[in-house]
Amino acid sequence: MKEFLSREGHAFEAKNVEEDDNAYDELLALGARSVPVTVVDDQVITGFDQTKLRAALAAAAGGSQSRH
Repeated sequence: MKEFLSREGHAFEAKNVEEDDNAYDELLALGARSVPVTVVDDQVITGFDQTKLRAALAAAAGGSQSRH
């Protein structure tokens, strides 16, 4: 995921749910139970789905930051 976002030129914030209790709580609040989870604006994408990621990033028009 990090490589994909970097290669595509998108800024992101990586969080490690195994080392950060707050990140784990955020994951649960999103309704996700597995990683990776990527949030682009209000869209939550679970798993590594390049089609969904590209569509969400295009919709965000580069004005928002994605995080993983």
